[in-house]
Amino acid sequence: MKLYELLKPELIKLNLNSSSTEEVLIEILNDIKLKLQIPNDKLILKKLLEREKMGTTAIGNYTAVPHAKLKDISSPIVYVAISKEGIIYQGSSNEPVNLVILILSPSDSPILHLQILAAAASFAKKLNKNLKNIFKASSPEDLLNTIKEIEEENEF
Repeated sequence: MKLYELLKPELIKLNLNSSSTEEVLIEILNDIKLKLQIPNDKLILKKLLEREKMGTTAIGNYTAVPHAKLKDISSPIVYVAISKEGIIYQGSSNEPVNLVILILSPSDSPILHLQILAAAASFAKKLNKNLKNIFKASSPEDLLNTIKEIEEENEF
């Protein structure tokens, strides 16, 4: 499973305005709410923040992967957002977070949830040398193509 296979251009944001973990999550959930029917966004925010308290979802290589399993959704929602300035993400080291991959999965699909997390982590490993390419994206479609190129690089 590849990250690009899970993405839709309408769930990609090129310019996060927020600078803290909670603000970023609220900004992303507000955007998702405008584009999709999602259950109670306040409950989702609570679940995401509870997950952050257990341990940061900033995984290194300028990436954070906040995630939650929800009983009220039937298929996964994967949202990608970029912050060119960088976010001081809760619990992360001194390294800013520039890419947020938010994952919401049905609670009755734990294996799928883990597969999506693995795809996000695999992409994050490749981000270090490709961060500038991510920043060059001029549209959500362009970023989706860049993500696909990065993921397919060196795969035979």
